[in-house]
Amino acid sequence: MRGARVVVEGLTKRYGEVTALADIDLEIEAGSYVVILGPSGSGKTTLLSILGGFAHPTSGRVLVDGRDVTFDPPARRPTTTVFQDYALFPHMNVGRNVGFGLAMRKVPREERRRRVAEVLALVGLEGAEGRDVATLSGGQRQRVALARALVVEPPVLLLDEPLGALDLKLRRQMQDELSRIQRTTGTTFVHVTHDQEEAMALADAVVVLSHGRIEDHGPPERVYLRPSSRFAAGFMGDSNLIEGRVVEGPDGSVVETALGAVPWGSAAPDSRVVVSIRPEHLRLDGSGALGLGRAEVRERHFAGVYQRCFVRVGDLELLVFAPPTMRISPGDVVPLSVDPTDVAVLPQD
Repeated sequence: MRGARVVVEGLTKRYGEVTALADIDLEIEAGSYVVILGPSGSGKTTLLSILGGFAHPTSGRVLVDGRDVTFDPPARRPTTTVFQDYALFPHMNVGRNVGFGLAMRKVPREERRRRVAEVLALVGLEGAEGRDVATLSGGQRQRVALARALVVEPPVLLLDEPLGALDLKLRRQMQDELSRIQRTTGTTFVHVTHDQEEAMALADAVVVLSHGRIEDHGPPERVYLRPSSRFAAGFMGDSNLIEGRVVEGPDGSVVETALGAVPWGSAAPDSRVVVSIRPEHLRLDGSGALGLGRAEVRERHFAGVYQRCFVRVGDLELLVFAPPTMRISPGDVVPLSVDPTDVAVLPQD
């Protein structure tokens, strides 16, 4: 299989008075794994439906390897879609479900059998051709749906919340499987989800949508650590968002906040900004290079790999992820600090 490059130009979709997508521009590199992320109503499913040919835009176009497919029906596109409910045929066994698309393409029987066997092995269901789909677990059904999509060797695979019906442990297992399959096949994967951890675990690039617009787009590490907007900072995991104002200090610009001054290279003086600090970057033992004052621990909840603590500094309440072995209790007053490199400064929306 070979992945295709997808380009979206000026894509807008309106439903009466409601704008679901507003002038979206997006480039998806061939062979990449891109996750479209956003809350309910952000436009992510609408975007995937337009990419798959199940909806048409009000304006704009979709190109796949340079070919305009904007108004092509799903069957004529170089794309295949895996739906959240899997959409398996209950009257067909696993082999016939997986080979259905090949049969529709008039692929000879022996070649169908070979390709069905190969793709079932790829998704970890080797030898399952004769099984009744009613006997399969949720994870196995998800694999069958994935195999059915992959067997026709699409240049672009679209996945609509494919792991949403699975429990946490199986969902994480299938994340690893999806990543492995994408690397093995080289197919371009475009995956829609509202799960931030899922997006970061899978994606080469994350696209964050809100109210039909792209808020951020880039590698998951950059989007998480250096988000482009206040919305992206708040949506991509937990974040402490603190209002600030840029002033000129003796060694360059700093951001004045309720926690004190935060260094910030060069920026326009007097501009209003938002400081974003992830909870895992705040320290309750004074070991960070930038002191933020004394914090009173208000709440502490053990969460396995960390302790989820709410602390108060002046009028601010902050969320801190402390190490699981740290001895700390509500009522303790501790030094709060952070390393300046772990602080992101964002424009005021």
